Amino acid sequence: MPNVFTDADAEALAQLLETRAIPFGGMSLEQLDGFLSGIAVSPEPIAQADWMPRVWGKEPRWENARDRDEHHAPILHLKAAIERRVRLDEGSFTDQDMPFIWVPEDGEAPPADDIPVGAEWADGFLEAVGFCEFEWGEWEADEEWVTEALDLIVALSGGEGIEEPGHEGRLAIVGQIPAVLHDLYAGGLERKAPKQPVKKASAPGRNDPCACGSGKKYKACCGKN
Repeated sequence: MPNVFTDADAEALAQLLETRAIPFGGMSLEQLDGFLSGIAVSPEPIAQADWMPRVWGKEPRWENARDRDEHHAPILHLKAAIERRVRLDEGSFTDQDMPFIWVPEDGEAPPADDIPVGAEWADGFLEAVGFCEFEWGEWEADEEWVTEALDLIVALSGGEGIEEPGHEGRLAIVGQIPAVLHDLYAGGLERKAPKQPVKKASAPGRNDPCACGSGKKYKACCGKN
């Protein structure tokens, strides 16, 4: 299955979630996109067995393993598309690679359902962060920019004690999300890369000229015991 998630794929998955997930405390398409984005850039891998049940809320009664796998397939398709998406730098990104976040058309009024733009997506992302809170905390302690990236997502989530960015501010943050996700992905790769040991410079031989420039032999200068 290609890692391109089309509008038709999105519509089919949204309908599936509306019937099998949302009524049971599961996720909408927008929330799922944020959730899987958080998993894709997590500082530690999160097992499917841990995150998949949260998608459904109360997991449906599957007829058999094949039925379960057929329902999981579109979710895993979106996950693969998101993993491709976060690898794209700004120059490679197209409208087709935008997260599934509802935004009003030009001139359209903000939503009237009391759900601010981007809030569901941010809630999903932060739920994924909750699987590895300690590891995210360590990363934030080491890299200030990680805290700044998460602060943008937290601002989208809203909630008590969080300064509301306003409708225009939300639209601006949504526009930054692809770059934020790419930075987290690339930064995570760098963080996980094995560090090369630092090789110490070999000490000069005892009869070699001393490196300090005195003109004496090493044993008679800095190499004295």
